[in-house]
Amino acid sequence: MQLQPLQQPGTEKRVHWWQSIRWRLALVSILVALLATTLLAIAVIVAINYYYGADQRQRLTNIAGGTAQRVGESYAQSGSLMKAVNDILPNTATQNAQNQDYLSIILSANRFPHLIYPRYGNVQQRPATFTGLLVAITDPTAQKGDYAKLTVAIAQARRGTTTIGQIGTSGPGASPRLFVSEPIFAGGQSSSTVVGILIVLPRSAAENTVPPFLATVSTFTLIASAIIAVLAVIVAVLFSRTITRPLAQLTNTARVLASGDYSARVITNSQSELGELADTFNEMAVRLEKDVDELRQQEYLRRELIMNITHDLATPLTAIAGLGESLVDGVNQNREDYEATGHIIMRETLRLRRLVKDLHIMAKVEAGAMQPRPKVLRLAAIVDEALAVLAPEFERANVEPRNNVPYDLPPIWADPDLLMRVFSNLCDNALRYTPPGGAIIVDARQRGSTLEIAITDTGKGIPAEALSRIFDRFYRADASRQANTGGSGLGLAIVQAIVEAHGGTIRAENAHQGGACIIFTMPIVEQAPIWSYTTIPIQ
Repeated sequence: MQLQPLQQPGTEKRVHWWQSIRWRLALVSILVALLATTLLAIAVIVAINYYYGADQRQRLTNIAGGTAQRVGESYAQSGSLMKAVNDILPNTATQNAQNQDYLSIILSANRFPHLIYPRYGNVQQRPATFTGLLVAITDPTAQKGDYAKLTVAIAQARRGTTTIGQIGTSGPGASPRLFVSEPIFAGGQSSSTVVGILIVLPRSAAENTVPPFLATVSTFTLIASAIIAVLAVIVAVLFSRTITRPLAQLTNTARVLASGDYSARVITNSQSELGELADTFNEMAVRLEKDVDELRQQEYLRRELIMNITHDLATPLTAIAGLGESLVDGVNQNREDYEATGHIIMRETLRLRRLVKDLHIMAKVEAGAMQPRPKVLRLAAIVDEALAVLAPEFERANVEPRNNVPYDLPPIWADPDLLMRVFSNLCDNALRYTPPGGAIIVDARQRGSTLEIAITDTGKGIPAEALSRIFDRFYRADASRQANTGGSGLGLAIVQAIVEAHGGTIRAENAHQGGACIIFTMPIVEQAPIWSYTTIPIQ
């Protein structure tokens, strides 16, 4: 298996700017800000128009009432409406002397009222009625229905009723064209006869223009709204950048990971959820890097496993094939040659059998199928049994076995068959590296709730570079893997698997006096009854 990057560099999908989250977020923020600013500006203008209209109503009412009162009192003294008007109001058509913001129009109280004030002098075309005059000076383009309220207001004033209305119609945000129709009573008393009609309206209403105050306020409101909109656009762009920058870094780092560089990390100072996302991404990258390294190591071990198995199978098979050919060809001439050939074939066959058995055990370990069946055991008795089984091997190698395990140690909780396999593999491994005349010592001592068991030989010891790898599968200190210097390389790996299946630990070190020392632990049984102890009889 060869690890390949998920995507070749340079093939990543290009994202257009209008598809970018950053610009989408910025545009949405800008639109929301503009909408909010527009609504706020409209609300401000509508509110100002409303309160301006209310203030105008009050002002018009006060001006109309005061002017009508003074004209009526002057009329009581002079007996002439024209003279009373001339005494009270300035004799000018533009009315700039008294009031620049409001216009006053006085009509007679006849059934067909005519204009009393202001007087136009020499005018080529003078309106005959009030309605015609108002159309000419205020809104020449307006529809006829816009002046129905004026007509009604004049009729109401003739009957002594004050009317407040507006010329035409206005929208929610537009300034109303207000007017006040006030009756002029003789002597200024409402119980007297109506001698004239006073109409007061703002100059802007007469000219159909926006009042200066509203125009100024609206201008400043629009300018402020524009400034707020520009600031909102800048803030939206910057704000979207603070959100999308960590996302862009995540994207770039993900592309680097996809290209096969699993050491890439996201660097960000964000303290928000995006920072938490970046930290989680980095944790994922660390985990991914470890997993990839582990996969690469497993790939290396797999190749090494295949190579080692091929070598270990090829050596005995080659020997057996060669000896078989010699038997077929009749090379052996006597019984001794046949027996020697048969012993070699038997030895190589047993070697193949041990290798297959070891592979079977390792397969069970890898599959998690090794299930110890622990019992209460005396360690000293188990060691005696193991050494007795291996006695012929010790005699052949001229190595002395020593059982220094005290009999008063607490019993252990272990599977007897698997524990025998541990001692068999460790002693067999020690025999290969112990010179004739040497010794293999088995010792044990209690450490807390476990027994620490040590198997020490008097050989040359373990090379320093091999101490960390001797429990790896198929590892042998002899790189040439000669048959006379080691087994299949699975013995210590099987020992480690058995010890760990019992909840123990195992390690290797070199003894102070020389030689290798393998130390492992087994759990003890506290206060177990004597009849529950199990030993294996010597065969």
